Amino acid sequence: MKRISIIFRHRRAIRNSVTVMLLLIALAFMASHQQPGRAAHTVNTQAVVTPPPTVPMLTGTFAAVNNGPSDQTNPHVDCNRVSYTNDDFQGSSTIHYFDFSTGMDNVIPGNGLDRLSDLSGTRIAFSELSPSLGVDQIVLFDTATQTRTVLSGPWCSNPALGGNVIAFEDRKSFFTNPGEIDVYAPGINSVNQLTNDALFDKGPAVSATGNTIVWEKCQTASTGCDIYVGFQVSPGGFATGLLTGAAGEDHRPDTNDEIVVYTSTRGGETDIYYQPLSNAPEVQIAIPGDQRDVRISGNLIVFESQTATGYDVFVYDLSSGRLYQVTNTPGVDETLSDISVCNGVGRIVYAVAGGFGDFDVYAFTFQVPSSVQPDVNDLIAVVNSFELPHGIKTSLVAKLKDALSGLATADTATACDALMSFSNECSAQSGKTLTEEQAAQLINAATQVRAVLGCP
Repeated sequence: MKRISIIFRHRRAIRNSVTVMLLLIALAFMASHQQPGRAAHTVNTQAVVTPPPTVPMLTGTFAAVNNGPSDQTNPHVDCNRVSYTNDDFQGSSTIHYFDFSTGMDNVIPGNGLDRLSDLSGTRIAFSELSPSLGVDQIVLFDTATQTRTVLSGPWCSNPALGGNVIAFEDRKSFFTNPGEIDVYAPGINSVNQLTNDALFDKGPAVSATGNTIVWEKCQTASTGCDIYVGFQVSPGGFATGLLTGAAGEDHRPDTNDEIVVYTSTRGGETDIYYQPLSNAPEVQIAIPGDQRDVRISGNLIVFESQTATGYDVFVYDLSSGRLYQVTNTPGVDETLSDISVCNGVGRIVYAVAGGFGDFDVYAFTFQVPSSVQPDVNDLIAVVNSFELPHGIKTSLVAKLKDALSGLATADTATACDALMSFSNECSAQSGKTLTEEQAAQLINAATQVRAVLGCP
């Protein structure tokens, strides 16, 4: 078994139980996933989910982030903010960020040679071509303080940002090494190398918390690609290991700290796969045609899927196993989609060919589908199946319908209160209009729904 690689040589003692727990999880994961070689790795079995052929449209609102005559591409989203690259076709490329809370589009100070951004909160990282060096470097801009900091030396690009951690591609040793992944983390305030091998490491993604990094490791620039994962086990210190096996070409990973999603070319087409970091089986989402540009936030996975008329944006809900279609634009291909879920509201951004020979950036905002609505409906059916007095049945069902109304508007507090009122009434009627067994059945079911919702 390979030795666990704890990079950065960070020697600060681990001082709290949370960090210890993360370390134990990382060690257990690496013990089960690190193998002597790529070909020797075996994925821990595989499951396949096949969504139904009829896919409902997800209800929400579309809005143009920027559909002007310039070229807008590479959008990323975090809650109310979207960053993207704006190329005016006149030799100037700048990073913009649009704020949905203010409706304002802002330009980040740069040298007109900026591209490939990512954002987290008030921080935006991007690649900037240095005229004096002739190669890219990583710049961090804070929208709150309006300050910019050059983080890296030359030959660095394509940053990914999550929490306070920034990962990016490093090509400084290109002639002896195709490329590495570097990391900037708070508490260290310096750039450190995450990988160190003769393979091609690229395409990093960082979870929203900054605790997990995923990336591609390829034998060459475009073949033999697998997904690797790094867990932050101390400030700036990551334990790294192999996630996927030898079958197919694995690309474009992303993670929410619990799940890693990616595309893989197996069986003659490119499908979406995901793998829990708990060492549970890898899962294939079997959808006809090719899929691309997969990203995850919360329990929702976004990607573009090939249809009979082009590529459209789809969302897969991990908590319910439901597939939703977002766009339906025959002859127009959406691309480079990203997703953010904040306080029950989801926002998807993507690029699409515009009317001026360019690309435009659009956003789709929606209420996150509730995974517990079917459970509440099942609970209503159970109440209706009991031979209860009309008044009691009506009262219990009314409380459950109040819960459904709260879920429909992402008002979790209302749903939680309604379910608690339902349980209280069941308890009050136990041994009266409800048998003790019926009351216990209903209370246990309502308690499970409240647990899923995270009710206090």
